[in-house]
Amino acid sequence: MIDMAWASQVVDAVAATWDDCDEAIIGIASRCGEYNLYVYDYDLLVAKFVGDGMTEEEAMEWIDYNIAGSWIGSGTPILMRRGPR
Repeated sequence: MIDMAWASQVVDAVAATWDDCDEAIIGIASRCGEYNLYVYDYDLLVAKFVGDGMTEEEAMEWIDYNIAGSWIGSGTPILMRRGPR
């Protein structure tokens, strides 16, 4: 998780967050002419929901439908998936 006090100063006012998922924020993304947005780590989100009592499969399904499948405007956070190393 990043320092949210710092992050709140860097992101644009339109930047949205997903409720109760701050521990999965890994950074801020920016692109020329676009808003600075929060970046969430998919694996950290899975771990968060598993910690809340879901199975890994339930967590992945919930994230895919409710987070990856959502658009909440121009401040919609970015969901990052790590590739193999």
